[in-house]
Amino acid sequence: MGARAKGLGNSSTTLYDGWSIFNNVGGISGVENGTAFFGFDKYAAVEGFDKIAAGVIHPFSFGNVGVSVYRFGDESFNEQITSAAFGNQMGFVRLGFKASYYQMSIDEFGKTGCVYFDLGGIVELIPKLSFGTYISNFTVSKLNNVERSKLPVVMKVGLAYTPVEQLRWNIDLVKDVDYDAALKTGIEYVFLEKFALRTGLNTGPFKSYFGAGLYLKRFQIDYAVGTNQPLGTSHQLSVSYHYQKGDEK
Repeated sequence: MGARAKGLGNSSTTLYDGWSIFNNVGGISGVENGTAFFGFDKYAAVEGFDKIAAGVIHPFSFGNVGVSVYRFGDESFNEQITSAAFGNQMGFVRLGFKASYYQMSIDEFGKTGCVYFDLGGIVELIPKLSFGTYISNFTVSKLNNVERSKLPVVMKVGLAYTPVEQLRWNIDLVKDVDYDAALKTGIEYVFLEKFALRTGLNTGPFKSYFGAGLYLKRFQIDYAVGTNQPLGTSHQLSVSYHYQKGDEK
Protein backbone atom coordinates (compact mmCIF):
# COMPACT_ATOMS: atom_id res chain seq x y z
CA MET A 1 0.00 0.00 0.00
CA GLY A 2 0.90 3.64 -0.50
CA ALA A 3 0.53 5.31 -3.90
CA ARG A 4 4.19 6.36 -3.91
CA ALA A 5 5.23 2.72 -3.68
CA LYS A 6 2.67 1.65 -6.27
CA GLY A 7 3.84 4.33 -8.71
CA LEU A 8 7.31 2.82 -8.39
CA GLY A 9 5.98 -0.60 -9.38
CA ASN A 10 5.83 -1.60 -5.69
CA SER A 11 9.63 -1.61 -5.56
CA SER A 12 9.36 -0.43 -1.97
CA THR A 13 11.93 -2.40 0.07
CA THR A 14 14.27 0.61 0.47
CA LEU A 15 11.64 3.32 1.04
CA TYR A 16 11.32 4.84 4.49
CA ASP A 17 8.05 6.65 5.10
CA GLY A 18 4.80 5.96 6.94
CA TRP A 19 3.72 3.38 4.37
CA SER A 20 6.80 1.32 5.20
CA ILE A 21 4.70 -0.32 7.91
CA PHE A 22 3.08 -2.23 5.02
CA ASN A 23 6.03 -2.53 2.62
CA ASN A 24 9.18 -2.96 4.78
CA VAL A 25 8.74 -2.32 8.47
CA GLY A 26 12.43 -1.44 8.80
CA GLY A 27 11.65 1.80 6.96
CA ILE A 28 9.47 3.24 9.74
CA SER A 29 12.64 3.95 11.72
CA GLY A 30 13.50 6.61 9.12
CA VAL A 31 10.29 8.57 9.75
CA GLU A 32 11.35 11.81 11.46
CA ASN A 33 7.92 13.39 11.95
CA GLY A 34 4.74 12.08 13.54
CA THR A 35 2.71 10.92 10.55
CA ALA A 36 -0.86 9.74 9.94
CA PHE A 37 -1.84 8.29 6.57
CA PHE A 38 -4.77 6.86 4.63
CA GLY A 39 -5.03 5.17 1.24
CA PHE A 40 -7.61 3.61 -1.07
CA ASP A 41 -7.02 1.30 -4.03
CA LYS A 42 -9.72 0.30 -6.53
CA TYR A 43 -9.93 -1.70 -9.75
CA ALA A 44 -11.96 0.19 -12.32
CA ALA A 45 -13.69 -2.85 -13.84
CA VAL A 46 -13.69 -5.40 -10.98
CA GLU A 47 -15.96 -5.34 -7.95
CA GLY A 48 -14.86 -6.68 -4.59
CA PHE A 49 -11.12 -6.04 -5.01
CA ASP A 50 -11.01 -2.73 -3.13
CA LYS A 51 -8.22 -2.10 -0.61
CA ILE A 52 -8.30 0.40 2.23
CA ALA A 53 -5.43 1.09 4.62
CA ALA A 54 -4.52 3.61 7.32
CA GLY A 55 -1.96 4.05 10.04
CA VAL A 56 0.07 6.27 12.36
CA ILE A 57 3.84 6.40 12.98
CA HIS A 58 5.03 8.32 16.05
CA PRO A 59 8.68 9.01 16.92
CA PHE A 60 9.84 8.55 20.51
CA SER A 61 13.28 8.96 22.05
CA PHE A 62 13.72 5.15 22.11
CA GLY A 63 12.50 4.57 18.52
CA ASN A 64 9.44 4.81 16.29
CA VAL A 65 6.13 3.10 17.08
CA GLY A 66 3.43 2.48 14.50
CA VAL A 67 -0.05 1.00 14.19
CA SER A 68 -1.95 0.21 11.01
CA VAL A 69 -5.15 -1.33 9.66
CA TYR A 70 -5.83 -2.87 6.25
CA ARG A 71 -8.92 -4.31 4.55
CA PHE A 72 -9.35 -6.07 1.23
CA GLY A 73 -12.58 -7.32 -0.33
CA ASP A 74 -16.30 -6.85 0.20
CA GLU A 75 -19.05 -8.31 2.36
CA SER A 76 -18.88 -11.73 0.64
CA PHE A 77 -15.14 -12.18 1.14
CA ASN A 78 -12.69 -9.94 2.93
CA GLU A 79 -9.31 -9.91 4.64
CA GLN A 80 -8.44 -7.60 7.52
CA ILE A 81 -5.04 -7.00 9.11
CA THR A 82 -4.32 -5.03 12.28
CA SER A 83 -0.64 -4.39 13.06
CA ALA A 84 1.67 -2.86 15.65
CA ALA A 85 5.28 -2.11 14.76
CA PHE A 86 8.52 -0.82 16.22
CA GLY A 87 11.53 0.56 14.37
CA ASN A 88 14.86 2.02 15.41
CA GLN A 89 17.83 3.51 13.60
CA MET A 90 21.36 2.67 14.71
CA GLY A 91 23.89 4.62 12.71
CA PHE A 92 23.39 3.78 9.04
CA VAL A 93 21.16 0.76 9.80
CA ARG A 94 17.35 0.93 10.07
CA LEU A 95 15.58 -2.05 11.63
CA GLY A 96 11.93 -2.84 12.27
CA PHE A 97 9.62 -5.52 13.69
CA LYS A 98 5.87 -5.94 13.20
CA ALA A 99 3.24 -8.13 14.83
CA SER A 100 -0.07 -8.52 12.97
CA TYR A 101 -3.42 -10.21 13.40
CA TYR A 102 -4.87 -11.48 10.12
CA GLN A 103 -8.58 -12.24 9.82
CA MET A 104 -10.39 -13.78 6.83
CA SER A 105 -14.16 -13.66 6.56
CA ILE A 106 -16.26 -15.60 4.04
CA ASP A 107 -20.00 -15.12 3.86
CA GLU A 108 -21.87 -18.20 5.16
CA PHE A 109 -18.59 -19.82 6.30
CA GLY A 110 -17.62 -17.48 9.12
CA LYS A 111 -14.28 -16.05 10.19
CA THR A 112 -10.84 -17.36 10.98
CA GLY A 113 -7.51 -15.71 11.74
CA CYS A 114 -4.00 -15.90 13.16
CA VAL A 115 -1.07 -13.86 14.41
CA TYR A 116 2.07 -13.49 12.29
CA PHE A 117 5.33 -11.50 12.44
CA ASP A 118 7.53 -9.52 10.03
CA LEU A 119 11.13 -8.32 10.11
CA GLY A 120 12.86 -5.75 7.93
CA GLY A 121 15.95 -3.61 7.59
CA ILE A 122 17.55 -0.94 5.40
CA VAL A 123 21.28 -0.24 5.24
CA GLU A 124 22.96 2.76 3.60
CA LEU A 125 25.91 1.09 1.89
CA ILE A 126 27.32 4.35 0.53
CA PRO A 127 25.73 7.82 0.43
CA LYS A 128 24.01 7.13 -2.92
CA LEU A 129 23.26 3.41 -2.55
CA SER A 130 20.94 1.67 -0.06
CA PHE A 131 20.10 -1.99 0.47
CA GLY A 132 16.91 -3.33 2.02
CA THR A 133 15.62 -6.73 3.05
CA TYR A 134 12.27 -7.87 4.41
CA ILE A 135 10.53 -11.09 5.36
CA SER A 136 6.81 -11.34 6.04
CA ASN A 137 5.38 -14.19 8.15
CA PHE A 138 8.74 -15.66 9.09
CA THR A 139 6.85 -17.71 11.70
CA VAL A 140 4.95 -19.55 8.89
CA SER A 141 1.69 -18.94 10.73
CA LYS A 142 -1.47 -20.82 9.76
CA LEU A 143 -5.13 -19.94 10.02
CA ASN A 144 -6.89 -21.26 13.09
CA ASN A 145 -8.82 -24.51 12.67
CA VAL A 146 -8.09 -24.73 8.92
CA GLU A 147 -5.80 -27.45 7.58
CA ARG A 148 -3.09 -26.64 5.04
CA SER A 149 -3.87 -22.91 5.22
CA LYS A 150 -0.61 -21.17 6.06
CA LEU A 151 -0.29 -17.52 5.18
CA PRO A 152 2.19 -16.62 2.44
CA VAL A 153 5.85 -16.32 3.42
CA VAL A 154 7.26 -13.47 1.34
CA MET A 155 10.91 -12.37 1.15
CA LYS A 156 12.16 -9.20 -0.51
CA VAL A 157 15.58 -7.71 -1.19
CA GLY A 158 16.08 -4.36 -2.85
CA LEU A 159 18.53 -1.66 -3.90
CA ALA A 160 18.01 2.07 -4.26
CA TYR A 161 20.37 4.30 -6.23
CA THR A 162 20.12 8.11 -5.98
CA PRO A 163 22.69 9.62 -8.37
CA VAL A 164 21.32 13.09 -7.53
CA GLU A 165 18.94 14.20 -4.80
CA GLN A 166 16.00 14.57 -7.19
CA LEU A 167 16.32 11.16 -8.88
CA ARG A 168 15.81 7.71 -7.40
CA TRP A 169 15.95 4.24 -8.95
CA ASN A 170 14.62 1.23 -7.02
CA ILE A 171 14.93 -2.44 -7.90
CA ASP A 172 13.45 -5.29 -5.82
CA LEU A 173 13.51 -9.06 -6.04
CA VAL A 174 10.39 -10.54 -4.41
CA LYS A 175 9.91 -14.23 -3.63
CA ASP A 176 6.82 -15.92 -2.27
CA VAL A 177 8.03 -19.35 -1.15
CA ASP A 178 5.20 -20.99 -3.14
CA TYR A 179 5.76 -19.06 -6.40
CA ASP A 180 8.51 -17.95 -8.76
CA ALA A 181 10.48 -14.82 -7.95
CA ALA A 182 9.39 -11.49 -9.47
CA LEU A 183 11.45 -8.43 -10.35
CA LYS A 184 10.05 -5.00 -9.53
CA THR A 185 11.68 -1.71 -10.49
CA GLY A 186 10.75 1.95 -10.49
CA ILE A 187 12.08 5.48 -11.04
CA GLU A 188 11.10 8.66 -9.20
CA TYR A 189 11.95 12.20 -10.26
CA VAL A 190 11.24 15.17 -7.96
CA PHE A 191 11.17 18.67 -9.44
CA LEU A 192 10.57 22.13 -8.00
CA GLU A 193 10.83 20.45 -4.57
CA LYS A 194 7.04 19.90 -4.51
CA PHE A 195 6.21 17.58 -7.40
CA ALA A 196 7.19 14.00 -8.20
CA LEU A 197 6.70 11.79 -11.24
CA ARG A 198 7.07 8.00 -11.03
CA THR A 199 6.96 4.93 -13.20
CA GLY A 200 7.56 1.23 -12.58
CA LEU A 201 7.51 -2.25 -14.08
CA ASN A 202 7.03 -5.80 -12.77
CA THR A 203 7.81 -9.20 -14.22
CA GLY A 204 5.95 -12.47 -13.65
CA PRO A 205 3.38 -11.37 -14.74
CA PHE A 206 4.22 -8.13 -16.56
CA LYS A 207 2.65 -5.04 -15.03
CA SER A 208 3.25 -1.33 -15.61
CA TYR A 209 2.69 1.57 -13.22
CA PHE A 210 2.64 5.36 -13.31
CA GLY A 211 2.26 7.87 -10.51
CA ALA A 212 2.63 11.42 -9.27
CA GLY A 213 3.09 13.12 -5.93
CA LEU A 214 2.60 16.53 -4.36
CA TYR A 215 4.65 17.56 -1.33
CA LEU A 216 3.20 20.33 0.84
CA LYS A 217 4.29 21.68 4.23
CA ARG A 218 2.46 19.05 6.28
CA PHE A 219 0.67 16.99 3.62
CA GLN A 220 1.85 14.54 1.01
CA ILE A 221 -0.65 13.50 -1.65
CA ASP A 222 0.16 10.63 -4.02
CA TYR A 223 -1.68 8.99 -6.89
CA ALA A 224 -0.80 5.88 -8.90
CA VAL A 225 -2.32 3.78 -11.65
CA GLY A 226 -1.37 0.20 -12.45
CA THR A 227 -2.21 -2.14 -15.31
CA ASN A 228 -2.84 -5.83 -14.83
CA GLN A 229 -3.74 -7.81 -17.96
CA PRO A 230 -6.30 -10.17 -16.34
CA LEU A 231 -7.91 -7.55 -14.07
CA GLY A 232 -7.49 -4.26 -15.94
CA THR A 233 -6.55 -0.92 -14.44
CA SER A 234 -6.33 -0.09 -10.74
CA HIS A 235 -6.06 3.34 -9.14
CA GLN A 236 -4.68 4.27 -5.74
CA LEU A 237 -4.80 7.55 -3.84
CA SER A 238 -2.97 8.05 -0.56
CA VAL A 239 -2.62 11.03 1.77
CA SER A 240 -0.10 11.51 4.57
CA TYR A 241 -0.29 14.22 7.24
CA HIS A 242 2.75 15.21 9.31
CA TYR A 243 1.12 16.25 12.57
CA GLN A 244 4.44 16.62 14.40
CA LYS A 245 7.54 18.20 12.89
CA GLY A 246 10.93 16.82 13.75
CA ASP A 247 12.00 19.88 15.73
CA GLU A 248 8.89 19.54 17.93
CA LYS A 249 9.81 16.13 19.40
